[in-house]
Amino acid sequence: METYLLQKQNGTFDLRPLINWLSYAKDGVYKIDVRLIRKQRTLDQNRWLWGCVYPLLRQALNAQGWEFTEDEQVHEFFKQQMASDKVVNRHTGEIIEIPGSTREMDTVTFSTYCEKLRDYGREYLGVEIPDPVK
Repeated sequence: METYLLQKQNGTFDLRPLINWLSYAKDGVYKIDVRLIRKQRTLDQNRWLWGCVYPLLRQALNAQGWEFTEDEQVHEFFKQQMASDKVVNRHTGEIIEIPGSTREMDTVTFSTYCEKLRDYGREYLGVEIPDPVK
């Protein structure tokens, strides 16, 4: 399997590497998947989540009667609440939830997840989570 990264700049693509490869490829049917590559979440985003967001949420949850003892538990709790995928059994209508992963999120998706956490903290726990330090 070959992988080529094509960058669009000033409205145009440089397709020469792909065209060159295709000209030398054996006869056959080829599938080309095209997707936009987004930057993975940053280390700064991750440090803010684990160093600020989860500790504040854990304290607020514990004040509400929960007994979370570590931030990893808070992480799993919120992944299930806000980052899970739902899978439906089309025969029975049963729905199961599969916890999502924050590790694979791009910067935009990760920011959205963090904003959901901040909204939850504000609305349900009465805690204001500060903006990340820049």
